[in-house]
Amino acid sequence: MLKVIDVYKTYKKGKQVINALNGLSFEVNENESFAIIGPNGAGKTTTIKIILNLIYPDKGKVLIFDKDVLDYNTRRYIGFAPEIPYYPLHMTAFELLKIFINIYNINIQKNKIEEYFELVKLKEFMNVPLSNYSKGMLQRFSILQAIIIEPKLLILDELTSGLDPIGQFEIIEIVKKLKGKTTILFTSHNLSEVEQICDRLVIINKGKAIFYGSILELKQKFSFNKYVLKYKVDNQIKEIEIDNLENLNIKENEIIEIKKKELSMYEIFFELITKDKN
Repeated sequence: MLKVIDVYKTYKKGKQVINALNGLSFEVNENESFAIIGPNGAGKTTTIKIILNLIYPDKGKVLIFDKDVLDYNTRRYIGFAPEIPYYPLHMTAFELLKIFINIYNINIQKNKIEEYFELVKLKEFMNVPLSNYSKGMLQRFSILQAIIIEPKLLILDELTSGLDPIGQFEIIEIVKKLKGKTTILFTSHNLSEVEQICDRLVIINKGKAIFYGSILELKQKFSFNKYVLKYKVDNQIKEIEIDNLENLNIKENEIIEIKKKELSMYEIFFELITKDKN
């Protein structure tokens, strides 16, 4: 559905040349939920901007349903909810949404619009000026304006950034309801959200993919040989974490249990980025 093919992008900052993307490639299947994650400066925002045709790659291409994103018509397939939305705050949510609907020339009845407002838990606030919306409400409105066109590709960029736990929970619950109904491209620094929402992911560092696959494959492939060793000495049971099973300074008859440690997404991410730096 979405193909990012050997994409390169550089920026000039004075005399310095910054390599934002270095041959990035990945594919997203239709109706799957897919995450792009990486540290700050890894190239996530640049990738999103190229997919949205806001900037152009130096080399490589991006296809949506085998059409180059340079084709203006591909924009009809895309709904985008940005991390930091800028809306005319004097308008009500309903008034602004009607403008979006007219831009896309969509024929949609008011009762259907109200159903969308209900989905994002804003129905009772649809005629309230956006200036009275909290940050969490504005982010939910961002989702609303992105899905009202029933996009083939829904891009959600750092939507929970800066929200309190309740606001984060509300956003994630809405996204869960959208799973399987459209293709979701999701960026977040909250890796527990990625685990809840996404089927597959690409991890980017220094403008290139250092992992591409499912979360299960990620956990199976990158165990980093960490083990939890439980043993008994002087009538006390102790537990330690070790990196390998060689040259143990513990007698065999003292060992109670050895099991491979399942790393969290955060631990795997840290190990991957650290190893890539080295």
